Amino acid sequence: MERNKFLVFCFAFVPGAGQMYLGMMKKGLVIMGAFWAVIAIAVMLNLGVLFVFLPIIWFYAFFDTFNSARYHADQRLQMDYKFWEDLKRGGWTPKVGDKISSKAPKFLGLGCILLGIYSLYETVLVPLFWRFNLPDWIYFILDRIPSLIVACAVIGLGVYLLNRGKTPKETEDFVEYQEGHHE
Repeated sequence: MERNKFLVFCFAFVPGAGQMYLGMMKKGLVIMGAFWAVIAIAVMLNLGVLFVFLPIIWFYAFFDTFNSARYHADQRLQMDYKFWEDLKRGGWTPKVGDKISSKAPKFLGLGCILLGIYSLYETVLVPLFWRFNLPDWIYFILDRIPSLIVACAVIGLGVYLLNRGKTPKETEDFVEYQEGHHE
């Protein structure tokens, strides 16, 4: 079924809504979820730097809507299915996807650690430079405890993800020396 070009244009302004209007529900939900997840994480962790990713997601969604509108409805459904399967596998191309999916926990873990460290810096260290009298410090510490806990949890998750794939090296069993028994 041919979609109304004006409605495609209108829905393209909302990340993911244009894909959903075209019948690509999975891709639309992923794009919309990514957009709102960036906003939620940036607000909850007080990380304004993450807002840099919003225009990237928005432009991708906007132009992908018009690119997808050129195809027939059956082709869009196939593209949506392929997008979902590739996303579950961990990449968009077979060769790169297999390499990425095997290293994804390490990259995700490293990203969590960096995000946590940056969150600690922004929420604890920077304001600490501006507050030096004791009553303000007590207020400051009490006010920042939730952000501190979340930042430490993110760092802990990152360390866990980095170490999850590692297996301890097998060591040879210690054999006590026995006189007269040589191997």
